[in-house]
Amino acid sequence: MAAACDAAETATADALQVHGGIGFTWEHPSHVPLRRARARRSLLGSPAHRLDALAHHALGPVRTP
Repeated sequence: MAAACDAAETATADALQVHGGIGFTWEHPSHVPLRRARARRSLLGSPAHRLDALAHHALGPVRTP
């Protein structure tokens, strides 16, 4: 999921650049997936944070001697 969210944000940002100025207006829908990808990052946190949470859930807390 972390890699998919990063890929979605990158792909939608590139699509916005390809479409130029019209991509960020209401006349073209390419801004909608970018806004959703950025909102998803805000809600779920960064990919590093999600991977750390997954590792903590799967492996348990890290114990330092």
